[in-house]
Amino acid sequence: MEIKEDRIKVRVSPDKLTAFITVIPSEEPITEDDVREALSKANIRFGIKEEEISSIVKLQIAEDVLIAEGIPPENGKDASIKYLVSLGKRELVPKENPDGTVDFKDIGFVENVKKGDILAVKVPPTEGKPGTNVYGESIPPRKGRDIKIPRGKNTEVSEDGLKLIASISGAPTVADGTIAVSPVLEIHRDVDYSTGNIDFVGSVLVKGTIRSHFTVRCEHNLEVWEDIENADIEVGGNLIVRRGIYGEPGRKVIVKENLLAKIIRNADIEVHGDIIVEQGILDSNIQCGGSIRVTSNKGIISGGNIWSLKSIYSFQIGSPYGTKTLIVVGKDPWKSLELDKFIKEKEDIKKKLEEVNTNINYLVGYGKEENLPEIRRNQLNKLREIQRLLIEQLNLRDERIRELTNEVLYLIKEVRIEATGKVYPGVKIWIGDVNYNVDSELERVYFICNEGRVEFRAI
Repeated sequence: MEIKEDRIKVRVSPDKLTAFITVIPSEEPITEDDVREALSKANIRFGIKEEEISSIVKLQIAEDVLIAEGIPPENGKDASIKYLVSLGKRELVPKENPDGTVDFKDIGFVENVKKGDILAVKVPPTEGKPGTNVYGESIPPRKGRDIKIPRGKNTEVSEDGLKLIASISGAPTVADGTIAVSPVLEIHRDVDYSTGNIDFVGSVLVKGTIRSHFTVRCEHNLEVWEDIENADIEVGGNLIVRRGIYGEPGRKVIVKENLLAKIIRNADIEVHGDIIVEQGILDSNIQCGGSIRVTSNKGIISGGNIWSLKSIYSFQIGSPYGTKTLIVVGKDPWKSLELDKFIKEKEDIKKKLEEVNTNINYLVGYGKEENLPEIRRNQLNKLREIQRLLIEQLNLRDERIRELTNEVLYLIKEVRIEATGKVYPGVKIWIGDVNYNVDSELERVYFICNEGRVEFRAI
């Protein structure tokens, strides 16, 4: 047996996962038991390849043949982060419309997240699965490495520690390896075809110009370092424009709070707070829910229709060339427009009602209603139903007109129009429901309403 032992050699790999056998040929044959006994003495107990034992005995020779193989451990997977926002890595592609056309102004430049949105999900590390070596010993796996969820400013982690959640609405950003949500979207260039239209849930800072025919909407403040050129703007907070706002027919600027700009020209603007302009407002249509002030000692308001609920202050109003300029204070611009709308609707309904009444009188003129042919009676019934509906609509309009008439006028005694320079002919002034046409040049005056008429007085 010792001779056979000398002829059968077992070698185990350093990692103990594989065993190899060598059999030196001789005149004395070896058996399967001989091979098994050699494996047993080498403590090989797992993963023995039975088919190789049969083959070795048949050939009576083997040179470093794999005779046993263990199972390596499956190491745990490291924790990972699945991002649910692009963080600026998505491709900017123009939007395709249902009709097959492409909107090159909608390229997905802005990524909005709302408060409560999930920004990222952490996939936890796994434990792994143990292996077994050829000695039958268990091999522990390496556990997956854990990582921290990349929480940045204005985010929070869910109770289970696996979700990163936006704690405010804004734009997702990466800073110092963490995900944050910024309430301000910074655009370091013009708003043009490189950005497309902007629609953002927070505030927007444009470090350039908003170019012609583009749209910027934001729920909070908008600051523009250069100009707004013939663009559509809708701002839920304040609008600050370091240079000018320039418009054209069909473009509108809507501001829910206050507006500050250097100059306004040819623009259609609706501001629910105050308007402060440095140089002037020229040839523009303005609706203001507060006061309008042109601050320069050469500031001008000239041309267009300027409505302000409260007061208007400027150095110059109108121009030496007689530019038609309408100035209205003490009257809510929006309620005034709504009132005009209901008055027009009332007139339209009255005309329709007159036509219906004429037709009813015509049918009744045939004689007693019960003697009318059936077709005429049906027509009469339909007309009376229309008559009833029109009277109902007319009453609703009358009620709303009465409400708006009481609401539209501001405290007239508190409003004024002031020009520290000159007011030129061509200027028409309304304070509440009374007006005054400027027919001669005035200097350093203010206008008020006194006892139902507009008066001007020296400053």
